[in-house]
Amino acid sequence: MKRTVLLCLSCLFLAPFLPAQEISVVEQRAPQTVPFAQPFALQFVLSHTPGYAVTLDEDSLSDDFTITQSSWTENSPGTGTYDFTVMPFVLGKSTFTVTFRLEQDGQAVASAPQELFIDVSKVKTFDDPNLREIRPPHVPFGWLMWLAVLLALAALGAVGYIWYRRLHTRALHVSAAELDTRPGNVIALSKIDALLDSGLWENQQYKLFYITLSEILREYLWRQFHVDASADTTAELLRRVKNMPQMKPLMSDLREFLSSGDLVKFAKAVPSVAVRDRDITLLRQIITETAPKELAPGADKEEK
Repeated sequence: MKRTVLLCLSCLFLAPFLPAQEISVVEQRAPQTVPFAQPFALQFVLSHTPGYAVTLDEDSLSDDFTITQSSWTENSPGTGTYDFTVMPFVLGKSTFTVTFRLEQDGQAVASAPQELFIDVSKVKTFDDPNLREIRPPHVPFGWLMWLAVLLALAALGAVGYIWYRRLHTRALHVSAAELDTRPGNVIALSKIDALLDSGLWENQQYKLFYITLSEILREYLWRQFHVDASADTTAELLRRVKNMPQMKPLMSDLREFLSSGDLVKFAKAVPSVAVRDRDITLLRQIITETAPKELAPGADKEEK
């Protein structure tokens, strides 16, 4: 009894002197202005209690930016550096948010939220300051004015027609797709094989190749989960599926696959064969892991 009392008193006496679990950002390196849809680097130097793991809270990341690469480097037992390659997809003043967590045995014991304000500007087409407009100003008169009005109305009509087709294309695809009675994962995997045999990659049509690859994923989401992501951006698609139980373990792979495709489709990046094979593998894994699991023969009888 006396030992127990002494032990309790010792714990109460030593508790104030035990080190607290802490994590904080001591330095951050980030540009103030970046061009739209062009990757840039961010770096955070962290100080933390030694002996704990430093992780990234993916749910805290801003939807205005897409992280294409991230890495953690341990500088010393109590300091480290987090490096990011980030791509902005919103013009103007944007906020990049991220939260670093200190973990032990998979449990968070402390966190350090960060917020950066970055100005995203339009991409400059020409950098030569000597370029100038040499044509004189011209104001159309008479029938030229009416021609301009008619052309503008025709353009508005064309835009309206395109939007109408876009809104109703999904319904047409669904009715046509119903003819194929195979499971959604089987159809998606077969379309990946057909894309690899199409010759697009060999003809260096990389953008069309990745557009088709992205459409395979979006069609699979519709067939398997009835999630219509046909008109979603990368950020919108990630927000739409992040709370789905089947997709939660695969969010990192999905983010990496979509970010790689955006680099090719919007930033005109030229992918290597290794990058293509990695993206194909990521898509196959997403489809395979989220496909319905078939019961082994006789399993249903055993359950009964």
